[in-house]
Amino acid sequence: MALMLLLVSLPVGIYFYKYASQLIKSTMAERRQKTAAEIANSALTDYFRQFSQDPYNGHYDTDSLSRPETFYSAGYSTVTFIPDQVNRTLYLKAKGVYGTPSRPLTTKILEALVQFSSDLVQYGTMVNGAFTVSASNVTYLGGFYTNGNLSVTGANVRFNGGPVVVNGNLSGAATVVIDGDLFYSGTSAGSVTVLGNKYNYIPAVAWPALNFQYYDAHYTYKTTTAQTIVLNSTGTFTVVGGATYAIPANGAIIYGENTNLTVRGIVSGRVSVVAGASSTGNCSSGTGKITVSDNLYYVGASSIAASPTASFAALARNCVRFSKTGANLLVAGTYFVEQGTTNMQLSGSTGMKFWLYGVRTQGISVSGFTGGIYLTYDVNLRSYQPPGLPEKALLVDWNLH
Repeated sequence: MALMLLLVSLPVGIYFYKYASQLIKSTMAERRQKTAAEIANSALTDYFRQFSQDPYNGHYDTDSLSRPETFYSAGYSTVTFIPDQVNRTLYLKAKGVYGTPSRPLTTKILEALVQFSSDLVQYGTMVNGAFTVSASNVTYLGGFYTNGNLSVTGANVRFNGGPVVVNGNLSGAATVVIDGDLFYSGTSAGSVTVLGNKYNYIPAVAWPALNFQYYDAHYTYKTTTAQTIVLNSTGTFTVVGGATYAIPANGAIIYGENTNLTVRGIVSGRVSVVAGASSTGNCSSGTGKITVSDNLYYVGASSIAASPTASFAALARNCVRFSKTGANLLVAGTYFVEQGTTNMQLSGSTGMKFWLYGVRTQGISVSGFTGGIYLTYDVNLRSYQPPGLPEKALLVDWNLH
């Protein structure tokens, strides 16, 4: 009987031993793979931590992106990268290894494509506070963002071509139509008609702040006195009464430190005009003002849409003014005023028309231009972003293998 039991139990014991051994090996292999993947992922996480802390610096330069071989209790990681400042992308390849450099046991590779984009090209209209739409029979093209309540008192108002984001309450009648999605953080969305989806939260949007230290370190041309800049169709810009400068492939930043700038012309290349000021002001006094004194549009057939060879931004601390008498006025690009909510002006002659193709970040006070005012969002700014805009990192694609 003992012999019989031995003959039966021996194969069963051997089977369970092999099964347990295989299970242990499988568990160890799974643990190694998981640990190696976590090591690779921690390297990618460290980059996004860096990008979230500074919307201007360290996105493309080797010194900021380089990482030494990082050791962990169970392994180590290495990172390689390919930055592309023109297209505002960064390719990352993080290798996580379970084991030691002399005896790597398991390796996992995480590849990621990062796109840097600014909130200043995502919406046709941005306002840093509450906003009221009082005009009737108007259409707002592109996304619409208010960092406060949005009140629509006009009739037959339509928002088309992008989401409406309201960091507060939205009020309006049923004749107000949102031809897209609505995001609001308050307790009421009014009676407006929403043809897309309605969400009682808002995506992460932070009102941009201009970093003048960045512009002071990365300018193509800098002035501390008021100047007029003429943009040329030949890939250059001219300082009136001064020299002509070439626009680099990665874009030109024209920086006025504690002064005012006037600009006009045909944009050939990626250009940002920046007017800084050491104190808060407005359109009536102080510095940090940009005036567009004549037509400003892009070179080539698509004169009103940004392209791989042309895009523009005017970034002012205190005021952006559009001013032209005796004729119509056409401007293209992103127009951003950092301070206030009423520091964007338009002045001209009665009966004339005004067109803006791009982004404006405040309501515009108008004098003249009774022939019509037309504000149209330029979606191409998302792909062909002007230089020097504060931006955030977006994970476009990733692959773990």
